Amino acid sequence: MKVLVVKSTPDSVQDTLALPEEASSTQELLSQIGLWPSRYAYESLLTAYADIGDKESLLRTLDEAYTVLPSIKDRQGKPLDQKIPIAFLLDLYTRIVCSSPDTNSLCEEILTKISSVNGPLPLSFCIDTVKVLLAKGRPAAALEIFKMISFHRPEVLLESLPLYAIAGGLNAGALEPFLNAANLDNKQLLLLRNKFKLYFNRYGRPVNELASQFEACLKDNNVEGAIDILKKFSKSNNSLVISFVVPKLIHIGYSLMDLVNQIRNPEINEALAFGYVLNNLSSLEEDSDLKACLDNCLKLVNECRAKKLLPFSGAVRIGRFHVEKLMFSVLSVSDKSEIEKVTKSTAMHDVFGIFNHSLSKHGLYSLYNQIFEALLISKLHAFHNIPINTVIQLVAEVCAHQNVTFNHNDWLLPAIKDVGVSEDIIRRLSSDRSAIESPFSDINALLFGSQSIHMGSNSSEEPSVSQTGIQPTQKVSTTAESLVASQKIDPSDLENKLQLISDSWGRHKKVILLYNLVNLGADDLVERVLQFIPDNYRVTYEPLKKFALVIRSCLESVDAKLKAPENVKQIIQDLQSLSSNELFITMRGPHMDTLFRCWPADHISELISMTKKLSRFGFNSVSLQLAGVLINRGLSDKVSTLLENNETVPFTFLVGTLQNTLTEPAFLSTMEYVKTVDPNHIHNFVDHCLRNAALTSNDDDIFQLVRIVVSPPYGMDLLQVCIQPTLQVLYRRLKECKNLPKDILGAMVPISEKLNASTEKTSA
Repeated sequence: MKVLVVKSTPDSVQDTLALPEEASSTQELLSQIGLWPSRYAYESLLTAYADIGDKESLLRTLDEAYTVLPSIKDRQGKPLDQKIPIAFLLDLYTRIVCSSPDTNSLCEEILTKISSVNGPLPLSFCIDTVKVLLAKGRPAAALEIFKMISFHRPEVLLESLPLYAIAGGLNAGALEPFLNAANLDNKQLLLLRNKFKLYFNRYGRPVNELASQFEACLKDNNVEGAIDILKKFSKSNNSLVISFVVPKLIHIGYSLMDLVNQIRNPEINEALAFGYVLNNLSSLEEDSDLKACLDNCLKLVNECRAKKLLPFSGAVRIGRFHVEKLMFSVLSVSDKSEIEKVTKSTAMHDVFGIFNHSLSKHGLYSLYNQIFEALLISKLHAFHNIPINTVIQLVAEVCAHQNVTFNHNDWLLPAIKDVGVSEDIIRRLSSDRSAIESPFSDINALLFGSQSIHMGSNSSEEPSVSQTGIQPTQKVSTTAESLVASQKIDPSDLENKLQLISDSWGRHKKVILLYNLVNLGADDLVERVLQFIPDNYRVTYEPLKKFALVIRSCLESVDAKLKAPENVKQIIQDLQSLSSNELFITMRGPHMDTLFRCWPADHISELISMTKKLSRFGFNSVSLQLAGVLINRGLSDKVSTLLENNETVPFTFLVGTLQNTLTEPAFLSTMEYVKTVDPNHIHNFVDHCLRNAALTSNDDDIFQLVRIVVSPPYGMDLLQVCIQPTLQVLYRRLKECKNLPKDILGAMVPISEKLNASTEKTSA
């Protein structure tokens, strides 16, 4: 329910409730349907006041809620004990602060109510509030909440704050009060200050001497002087050129080709060209002639490509402001009715199609990554009345259409999945296809590996047709499987395929192939492909062979060549001696989940030790992933040391993966764990397991899992357990099965009836 609040003149204020006349009318309507007074109604009204910035009415209504809510009784006359939750107060504080034009504004009254709460404040809500306020450019308000948090290790939160501060347009100085309030020793303070400085230098707006001189020249109308300053820019200033220099030059009417002819620096000219394209696409308005604008922009792109100015080959870095401006422009010319019906924007496809022609694959990935990041942390409710979650779905659909893919371990995929992006789009965005060359050095690739890009390789790198059966668009995982099959049945075909890979694949794509061969336990092939890696890189990936041997030792039958447990023990000892950096490069990948499931049970302590080394890079989710697999394997007694910041393992880490769905024993073992420690998420756990099975498992495994769920002792109703997308996937999959067992058919009848009824209702 939405509550509409219209501010009135002081004359319309009622003596009884001291609220605007329209709000009072809303109360009367709510009272008629039994919702006034109630916590829900008060929260809706308070939220509306906060959003429009009516602080006086908000505080008056909040005080009234504190007085009225405790006195509300049920029909039997018992107090309902309705209280305003702390999480809502934090949200209210964020809204009212952000509605003020003063970036240093506070709301002391709400802060007083928050601080007067008995007991500790909810840590996760407080941390999120601090991050949101920083991302909104409200450091003073964020600091007040930060001071209220009881930290065990404040440096953990502090290390994450620069990301949000940059999104809010802040500089490193804005975070200095947070460091002072954290009660850290001098060594920790120095370390964090240096980290902040490095982070802001890398990702923040470069406020340097050249930028200051450039801006000063323009203020003095000294355009020639500004151009002379621009000639001194280097490749490291590309983001500044795109987001800062170009808009100012366009504003004074400078044409791109005039600039290019004067600058004569290929790297800066590339940035200028893309900056002009981005600015044109970010300047669309509702009454713009979209076709004419796109034609002109495409003409500019083609002209730049002919002069080797595009595609821009560098990493695209633009701030949240520029992302929001771009999205507002694109959605202003989109067909709203089209979006409402099919969650698609033809205009967005057309506009972002221009980027496909003006950016390299790496640049395109970088741009989309920043768009998603900005949308996810912006906390905006809508663009042109289009909900923010719908906007994210639109961008994801365009990404999938353009074959932009992300590392399956990337933070992005679960984040956009949580806002409603469909499973089909998620699968299309998640790929193990080859990674293109990164412009960063290897040490930066190591430090920022979670954002490494996995996309189709350049067409020049692959043959159009191959007698080996390896197609240009074929997934690397499929190629790995074909190599294993050829090794068993056709050695000559194997040699042809390996020769093709050696001659035409890039280094990064070969590394991805290595990971997938490890996942299959194909240590012999891992050794062969390692020979295709340049000597100066090969030693880095040598441990992959040992990981493959561990997996093979689990997958093989008893007469395997690797026969003695001592061999496995020695391999594990060797792997345990790897450094954090070596584990980071060789352990994380498509083979990690399989490795966890195949690791010998009597050597789990060594695996836990290795996994903890990865936490130095901030990948705590790896520990949770291992904990989930151990629970799947019936080893829940070994997970306690992995749960440093969690009381339990979140159910999302317990449901297996599309690659490794839960077997019957694993499901039963995990079900008992969830029932014991996290009973509130039993339905979520079962829903995810059924969906994974429906998407990837064989028929017998699906039948057995459905039987377990619907039969005693669980006896669950699938309609109660599963969300609509799961029911649809399960129904479509089982509908395709031949010889469907009677008990499974009976379990599917209610699902069929519900889905058919929904279809009829929609069509009507």
